[in-house]
Amino acid sequence: MGALTEAIVFFKDDSVAKEMFFSEFEAVLDDVVGIADFAGDEVQAAFVQIEDSLKILGAVFFTISFDTRGRVTGNWNIPLRHLLDHASYGPDLGAGPIKVACRSACPVAWYRRQLWDPDMGSGGTFQRMIAAAERNRLGIISDRDSRAAPQSGIADFFKSPAGADSARATVTTAAAEALNTRAAPSSVKQSLADGSLGPVFNRRYRAKLVASRNAEKLNLLTQAEAFQRKLDQQGEELTAQLRERESVIKAQKEHLADMAVRFKELESRFASQKRLVAQKSEEIDALMERGGRDHKQQIAVLRAEHAENLERQLKEQAVELSEPLRDRERELYLRAKEIVDLRRELSVLREQNRGLMLNSDNQLLQTMSEKGVVFVAYHPGVEHLVISQDEMPGYLNDPLAYVASRCEVPDGQYHEWLAHYRLPICRHRDSNGQYCGEPIPKIMRPRLFRPGESDRCHEHSDSLR
Repeated sequence: MGALTEAIVFFKDDSVAKEMFFSEFEAVLDDVVGIADFAGDEVQAAFVQIEDSLKILGAVFFTISFDTRGRVTGNWNIPLRHLLDHASYGPDLGAGPIKVACRSACPVAWYRRQLWDPDMGSGGTFQRMIAAAERNRLGIISDRDSRAAPQSGIADFFKSPAGADSARATVTTAAAEALNTRAAPSSVKQSLADGSLGPVFNRRYRAKLVASRNAEKLNLLTQAEAFQRKLDQQGEELTAQLRERESVIKAQKEHLADMAVRFKELESRFASQKRLVAQKSEEIDALMERGGRDHKQQIAVLRAEHAENLERQLKEQAVELSEPLRDRERELYLRAKEIVDLRRELSVLREQNRGLMLNSDNQLLQTMSEKGVVFVAYHPGVEHLVISQDEMPGYLNDPLAYVASRCEVPDGQYHEWLAHYRLPICRHRDSNGQYCGEPIPKIMRPRLFRPGESDRCHEHSDSLR
């Protein structure tokens, strides 16, 4: 294999914006120089290895941010060579399947959020990288022309037995070149060792098949990542809508409370008017005793008219207040119904998501498992947990219960240990229900945690004994 050239390719607006050697990029990381073109931007870039025939052998797709001066922000430190050395194989870009490290296929999990997924479609990211390598703006010294091989040997291999020797020589030469390439399959090396190499097109077909398989695996991973991001976005939107509805309902409840206060004020006013009427009645009775029967009749008529007017006014006020109260109660009921519908819709979406992940008798999980995908989750107490295909439905239904079973502890004990692990303080409650809050040593394993003992300070543990 010829010399390798390491370069950095920057993308902007779905096109290659800039190219530089990796040594120049290291100078940018060391704050020796900046890139003014990317000042104040977060840029998608790719670390690529190019052989002297201008063929790409590997790529790491990462993101990097620049400040207003074009300097790298923060303590950016991604081991690009390490990620590429441990990356999985992807599509064939002309020199066999290349190694690809991206967000969906990251060999080191904690660098995943700093990577991005390439566009796998026609005319996508890989095609733009091939075009950039072909343009050779970096001035890589290429020996493409000198390494061009004749194509007549393959056809002669099948024409007549007389061409067997030349065809065999062509196969041997091609196999030797395959052994010298970075992505040569182990089957080709074994075939060359025992002298049982088949026709050239068979090897090329197998290489194309491997490349197609790797490209399809990478495409499935990028699609799964995109679907998960879309699902999370939908969940956030529904949660925001739910919060908005709850705020509206809270405002309606406050308004209803204000109406209730006003109603109580009117009741107090009615009571005061009632007392006033009683007082006036007493005064009228006194006047009747002093004024005689005629005067009593007049007073009785006036009292009846006054009582009738007062009762009519009270009824009108009650009608005026009852209508707004009924309207507010109706609006509150409709808002509550909308909240119930939104929660039901959110539950349906979650069930649909679970159904999509587990449809057709675990078809998706089975396909991903057959493609070599390994399901790994991180949980305190067990660290990185490898989950098999058969156990994936149980994990998706209740992750914490699954982790507790793997830790060989009850669910309640794991929940209490998890609270202690995240905040190791004394959880003794006083008479007011307040925690002691004294820092205590952290228990690192759920099986060693004893509720009521391991989460108590020295003072309260002695009191327990």
